[in-house]
Amino acid sequence: MNGVTSVRPPRAWLLACAATVLGACGTNGNHGDASGSGASTGATQNGGAANTSAGGGGNAGGAGTSTGGVGGATANQAGSSGRTTAGGTSTGGTSAGGASTGGASAGGASGANGGTGGTAMNGGSANGGSTNAGRSAGGRTGAGGAPGGRGGAPGGAGKAGAGGGTTLPFSYMIGADVTDQEPQPDATRGNLLTIMQSHGFNAIRLRTFVDPKAADGYDKQNGYDDITHTVAFGKQVKDAGMALLVDFHYSDNWADPGKQCVPVAWQSYTTIDDLAAAVHDYTKDAITQLVAGGARPDMVQIGNEITPGMLLHRCDSGGMPTGSNPVTGSIDDWSNLGALLKAGVQGVKDVDAGIVISLHIDQGDGLSTSKSFITNAQKQGVAFDAFGESCYTAYQGQPSVWQNTFDGLSTSFPTLELFIAEYGPAQREANDIIYGLANDQGIGTFNWEPTTQGDWNTGHDLLRRSGSTYTAEPDLALYDQMKIDYADRL
Repeated sequence: MNGVTSVRPPRAWLLACAATVLGACGTNGNHGDASGSGASTGATQNGGAANTSAGGGGNAGGAGTSTGGVGGATANQAGSSGRTTAGGTSTGGTSAGGASTGGASAGGASGANGGTGGTAMNGGSANGGSTNAGRSAGGRTGAGGAPGGRGGAPGGAGKAGAGGGTTLPFSYMIGADVTDQEPQPDATRGNLLTIMQSHGFNAIRLRTFVDPKAADGYDKQNGYDDITHTVAFGKQVKDAGMALLVDFHYSDNWADPGKQCVPVAWQSYTTIDDLAAAVHDYTKDAITQLVAGGARPDMVQIGNEITPGMLLHRCDSGGMPTGSNPVTGSIDDWSNLGALLKAGVQGVKDVDAGIVISLHIDQGDGLSTSKSFITNAQKQGVAFDAFGESCYTAYQGQPSVWQNTFDGLSTSFPTLELFIAEYGPAQREANDIIYGLANDQGIGTFNWEPTTQGDWNTGHDLLRRSGSTYTAEPDLALYDQMKIDYADRL
């Protein structure tokens, strides 16, 4: 069977298997044999990779004394922070058009091997690559590890967040996770992206596993969803002019509220410092490969549905928990969890300080849990720009409940970007909730596997594939109307 089918578990399964509950749990996913093209990683790049957002964002400075490029003739742009080696100076892109100069963040982060960063300006980081308060294109300023301000106005350059210089190419993303189509040939995937764009989609989310061929891995035969395959598909996404969100599971298999399996290669580590180093090094290497391969993410998730924490379990050959790992990043120990999250963030920033950082849990129906998670992460000094929720009618209830959650988060954390990381169905309702948040605080939504039929979207899939052709289903027309109604921010 040429494809990968993902089966979402019922909400009761998630609750029964949550956090550290061990033993036999229901199946979360399965896949058939798959075939497809390998990845092309392209030439290796050193220093800060060039990065221009759709609104004319500045290029990130390279190593040494490079200066970020001036963006195109568009207003309200935010420059990406340049990276430097020790003693070097780097300046972010400047605005053109005069709408806002707040996004001209500067200051290179530290060079490799912990060298001293370059001269810091406008919120740029200095000394050891730490991220300080950054100034956004919209003029708001975050403090310490708290999320920074917001970016361009409708029609402007996209969004800016913490650290001064993180930008998205679109003010609002109509997105989807179509990782399950990764095994298809390049041409078939290209057809899918073209069709989705014609109906208003401008962003794609791709998950990636540490080693899907491992003993507990997702795809032991072909290794789909590893970083090599993610680079190949991600390059197609970026070449199509779409935004790319990369979802790091930090597992060889599915990570979700019921299981967060420690990758087999990391199971020999017995201290949180060792695990954090593994998270950092893996993340840095993955981002390096993505950037070098022409698949630079616009945003990354540090973990997937990490409501109970991350790196919690030892798992069997099917990716199901058999026991707890000796050391974990459990939600019960925020010092440990914070260390892991900060390691992942730093791994991204060591390569490209302009990539937007997000966290993701499954509490579209849980305002108090979400507020607690965000507050604790900020207290630990985790520097993140955006926060995503899972919102399925089958698991998190009706859209009115999601509305309450996002309204509450918007009020409590007014500078934090908010999005729906996964949803199905309620396509119009989900987007209206996020699009309608005050001050453009909502940055988009990602429909979960709209090209596949499952219990998360029964009767509401958007596209069905036959060979290399995708045929539109009735619900896709909802996006045609959203393309019109949200045009001022797409």
